[in-house]
Amino acid sequence: MRSKLSLGTRPPHEAARRIAQWVMTLPGGVQEAADALNMPADWVQRMVADEMVPGLDDGLRLHKLIGVTARMFRVPARGGWFDRVPFAQAG
Repeated sequence: MRSKLSLGTRPPHEAARRIAQWVMTLPGGVQEAADALNMPADWVQRMVADEMVPGLDDGLRLHKLIGVTARMFRVPARGGWFDRVPFAQAG
């Protein structure tokens, strides 16, 4: 069974947008992402909903898996949930 993310109208920050895009590529959805990050599935949802920011260990796993940095939790999203961002703006 595929577990789903609950998404708001707009991504609250760039990290949420990138995490959501990554989760949608996984056959197992949120649960598969949580397993890869070694955290509960509700934590993945809470990061996407801007209810929590990962600690150092979880942040390092996010960075290694999908390239999300701590700074991305503080900058506005560079588009909608599933908009493509030009490579020049992806930094």
